[in-house]
Amino acid sequence: MLATVLAVALTQAPVTIADVWKSLPAEGHACGDALSFDYGFEGGMRNFYCRALQAMPWRTFVALAPVKPFLSGPHKGSLDLANADQFGRYNPEFVKWATKALIPAANDAQLRKQTQPVYDKQVRLLARVYWLTWRVISADPKWLSSERDRYLKSISEHEETFGPTKELYERMLEPLPEGDPNLGRSATTWWLRRSVDETAPLWFEGLEKLLTTYDNAWLSKQRRAKLPAPPRR
Repeated sequence: MLATVLAVALTQAPVTIADVWKSLPAEGHACGDALSFDYGFEGGMRNFYCRALQAMPWRTFVALAPVKPFLSGPHKGSLDLANADQFGRYNPEFVKWATKALIPAANDAQLRKQTQPVYDKQVRLLARVYWLTWRVISADPKWLSSERDRYLKSISEHEETFGPTKELYERMLEPLPEGDPNLGRSATTWWLRRSVDETAPLWFEGLEKLLTTYDNAWLSKQRRAKLPAPPRR
């Protein structure tokens, strides 16, 4: 009887974020119809999120946090990926916690070495695209403010689609020959939302920590590079 109880206890041991890094699924997803197309490693943030849910459900992750993730928005218990009229406003305190908790290898050289292949295959392209995107659009506050207002207007008027300037995300991805321009487009929209809820600097700080941990040579090179300015409308 005792052996059975111990066996059950072991199989139900809490999954840590480090565990997720070590066993991140290479295929499949847990979003059902909310993910129209599964592009695998070539997909964007939604693809990655839906794939990672197989290793740790959203509620499990949120339960680890000391505060609620959103101050307002449509996400109630899980992320509402189908909502085109609203988006979640992140709680800055949650972002501060998440940007540390999500990178356990930052202070664990053995874990970093163990999870480097996972980063290279599943995370590297997204991390680079999102870093480049914010580097470009945050360098021009006037452009960022104008594009943010245009995005909010598109939501309030229930426009079916919103597309950042095409030239922007094509030029941003020039340092990434393997990058799909669609990744730049979705990254731009995501950063516009983070500009609205004012958590963009916090997320960028966490992104730099991620890149410093797994991709420092690339990060150092890009910091020295001259990136294109956002195009004028």
